[in-house]
Amino acid sequence: MKRNFVFTAVSVGSRLLVSALLFVLLARAWGPEQFGTFAFVFSVAALLMLIVDFGFPTFLLREVAADADHVSKLIAQGLQAKLLLTAVMSAVAATLALVLGSHTLPTALFMLLLLSAYLLSYSEFCLAPLRALGRYDVETVLSMCGNTLQFALAGGVVWLGGSPTSVAIAIVGSRSVYLLACWLALARAAPMVSLRPERGGVRSTIQTLWPYGIDSALTSAWNFVDIIAVRVLFDAQVAGLYAAGQRCIQGVVALAPIVGNVTIPGIARHAARQSGDTWRAAAHAGILMAGIGLAFAAPMIAFPGQMVGVVFGSEFSELSEWLPWFGAILIARFSGAAFGVILTALGLQKKRIAGQIMAVGSYVVCIALVDILGGGMIAALAALLLAMAIMGSSHAVQLYLAKRRNWIGIRQPMTE
Repeated sequence: MKRNFVFTAVSVGSRLLVSALLFVLLARAWGPEQFGTFAFVFSVAALLMLIVDFGFPTFLLREVAADADHVSKLIAQGLQAKLLLTAVMSAVAATLALVLGSHTLPTALFMLLLLSAYLLSYSEFCLAPLRALGRYDVETVLSMCGNTLQFALAGGVVWLGGSPTSVAIAIVGSRSVYLLACWLALARAAPMVSLRPERGGVRSTIQTLWPYGIDSALTSAWNFVDIIAVRVLFDAQVAGLYAAGQRCIQGVVALAPIVGNVTIPGIARHAARQSGDTWRAAAHAGILMAGIGLAFAAPMIAFPGQMVGVVFGSEFSELSEWLPWFGAILIARFSGAAFGVILTALGLQKKRIAGQIMAVGSYVVCIALVDILGGGMIAALAALLLAMAIMGSSHAVQLYLAKRRNWIGIRQPMTE
């Protein structure tokens, strides 16, 4: 398990480093206003892509690990369902572009960033079975090479003074190569997947998938929906400042899969065997995730001015007033994620949805009040913090009930 943890840490770490460095480079090169426009379009594309993602990586990670004998069937059914959702998503994106217009949603930039999101979504779909089959070494090599290529191309364009559209073209190019490499690796690791439709196959897959999809969509939406809300309430300048702070959270949140990708298969196998060691393994995963959040949030709370000055520069100095709030949000989010990952590993994905819905509902109500009452950015940040606290509390209650009432039939450990 330690070996797999190291491989996953390197894989996700490279993605984290590339994403963080690239967005810092964009912010410094373009300033808050242009960076805010790019971040807004990027967030809209990523939010729409949740329809296509629909929890497939987590679904495959757990289901393949629990039933490795049917890996080809699981991949084929998942891919057929994903292609259907891609068609639905394309229609929604085209409608949204027509409604908002090119002034709000620049057409070329939106299409390119949407395409890059498509490519990344299918790449992650190919990597999930590799993790479940224990091929963390292959995933690590692919991830490092793909992330390095993306940073080299997109970073080079920014360094040469490229526009947001030019950067988006570079990202599309790098992710196209990445997807091809991921698919070839999956074809070698698992028998060839047939795309021939099975009667009722897509429907049954979506029925099984929906708890993963709803929870994944609600979880991932927090990376983007607040940036969109801030852009609607304020201007592009404020959105750029906010997006810079949000990138600090997203960069750290990207570490969550390091724990989840490694621990979910192991805890799922323990739970499938109803082993008495299940809760001990779950506790280790939860403590590790909560510790990561606290460790990265501490400097954001203690040294906001220094961090903003070093990372983003003087144009983003106003962000230093908001950064401690982002630190508190990070602690709340990671604490909730610790409980959520354990629920997923135990096969209790549906139990997470209630907390996600309550969190979304509270955020929508609070943001509406901010708009009606004319609140500022502190009020908007407080709304997000409250939503994260509600979600984490709900996950904790569900996990407590699962253990107390033994919902998954865990056998008590033998005592001498």
